[in-house]
Amino acid sequence: MQTRTAQTIAALQAHLADNQLVEGTKLGTLKEIGETLQVSRTVVREAVAILQAQGKLEMRHGVGIFVAGDQPRPEAAGTAVMRSFAGYDGAFMDFLELRMAFEVHAAGLAALRRSWAQEEAIWSCCHAFETGLDEDDTLDQLDFDFHSAIARATNNSAFIEFFELMSAKLLPKPALQRRAYPSLVTSDYLQQSVAEHRQICEAISNADPEAARGAMAAHLSRSHERYRAHGNAS
Repeated sequence: MQTRTAQTIAALQAHLADNQLVEGTKLGTLKEIGETLQVSRTVVREAVAILQAQGKLEMRHGVGIFVAGDQPRPEAAGTAVMRSFAGYDGAFMDFLELRMAFEVHAAGLAALRRSWAQEEAIWSCCHAFETGLDEDDTLDQLDFDFHSAIARATNNSAFIEFFELMSAKLLPKPALQRRAYPSLVTSDYLQQSVAEHRQICEAISNADPEAARGAMAAHLSRSHERYRAHGNAS
């Protein structure tokens, strides 16, 4: 069964699609949306934060929730190079090492540059992952949303573009499904992931780039060890 947050995300996505809402359309306040969908403001806040991390909605503090821009962005300098690299078919562990370098630095930048709304989006994605631990089919997406929110909080267009282009290789799926890796993805492993996500969030909230980089490095190192163990067992 889906959590209320997941149900709210689905309802908001359906509302956007069914009404073909354009950029800048106001959906309402957290309270108004909550009353319409019959869920709490906390649930709406988490759902909106995840959709904001995906670039679909924009949360304006004290104003309301708006449809985010969906117009094609001008291709930034270097995008063609990144698109070419996205087709590179290198060794799996090579991409994991690349992810370490990229995401560790991204966490440090997010600690220095995140806006209020971006910080809230990161925390909301963290909470959504924690409440969705029993949802085997959606946990990978919830983890992706968390890391995507951090990349967006760098406010560096090259980082965001790189993450969007390379995410399929940097965050392979399935990664957190118990049925795919029953001996590796245990309840203890997932609870530790929750704790590590929280440490990353706290460092970003405290505007401590060194702690944010350290927390992300520790988190990814443990993930890489799991992949190595899986490879050695195969």
